[in-house]
Amino acid sequence: MSISKMIYFLFSSIVLCLLLGISACSTQTTLYERWNDEQYSGPMLKNVLVLGIFKDDIQRRSFEATFVKEVNAGNKHAVAGYTLMPNAEDSDTKEDILAAVKKMGADSVLITSYKGTVEKQREVPPRVEYIPRTGMGYGRYGYGYGGYYGSRYDMVYQPGYTTTDTIVQLETRVFSVADEKLVWAGKSKSVNVSSGEKVVKELVRLVVKDMKESGLIK
Repeated sequence: MSISKMIYFLFSSIVLCLLLGISACSTQTTLYERWNDEQYSGPMLKNVLVLGIFKDDIQRRSFEATFVKEVNAGNKHAVAGYTLMPNAEDSDTKEDILAAVKKMGADSVLITSYKGTVEKQREVPPRVEYIPRTGMGYGRYGYGYGGYYGSRYDMVYQPGYTTTDTIVQLETRVFSVADEKLVWAGKSKSVNVSSGEKVVKELVRLVVKDMKESGLIK
């Protein structure tokens, strides 16, 4: 293998590892269970009423506002339930929801419910990390050419340990207004949540992607 090919191979490998590491860290929310009505033959859904079922009204409003913002940013139309039903108790009955549906002309209703938070221990195995040395120019401790490809990174051993993951569980259901039937459902889990807004953004991405693949929305 020529020197130029060796340098290209090493550089590409490092970049790939970094990208894989970033991807693993950034994906916290997964859709671990989903279902859609394969017999659904109605038109594609275009106007959705978004309802959040949470512990308190502040959480509900925050969820609905963020969900709608993300959906509408993708050129789809959604309305937060709290804008039509300001008080949480206003969405307790079917009649209340149908009144809101009629008011906004919705063809579907999306309901996301909080299903609890669990903690789960897991073992993190020991690993070896490669730390780049600082330096300038060429030579044994610097960057560039010099033939010392293996000496520009120090190996640092990280011992294994036990950690506890905090997992937030949500359930999302979508109903067609025309026949009041469930057309899509999914269960998601978010591990070690750092931001509620981030969870909602990731959930929207997963739900929209799956509903597109199911032929329910464009």
